[in-house]
Amino acid sequence: MRSLERHRDVGAYALGVLDEAEAFRFEDHLMECPRCTAEVTEFGATTRQLMLYRRATPRAVHPFAGPGPQLLDRLLHEVAARRRTTGRRLLYAVAAAVVAAVAGPVLAMTAAAGDGAEPARVVAATDQKSGVWARVTSEDELWAARSNSR
Repeated sequence: MRSLERHRDVGAYALGVLDEAEAFRFEDHLMECPRCTAEVTEFGATTRQLMLYRRATPRAVHPFAGPGPQLLDRLLHEVAARRRTTGRRLLYAVAAAVVAAVAGPVLAMTAAAGDGAEPARVVAATDQKSGVWARVTSEDELWAARSNSR
């Protein structure tokens, strides 16, 4: 193996596809070549991701396996079921919003109308030193409180 070819074997070594003899020779080369050592280190993340993918793929599945005849039917059935579920959820959310928008004010008006009419509250005070006086009258209304001050 020429030295130029050894530099090209970095990816193959990082993925572990070199046979034992070639891997041994490349490891000897790694001791002398800091550039290849750095490149092998850079391939570490990619190697880990490929190994995770390899472990996640079931052994019974051939890499070039094609889809079965019922795959499309199952996928279409799942998509239709998800759309129906999403549509129902949207319908329920709109119905709840309408109920809240209508029932909230109706309940507030009913609760306010159900209270007995309270008499107006009057508070008056006078400052002894300056002689300034004030009187505040407060009455409950359907939507707020009305205050008169003099």
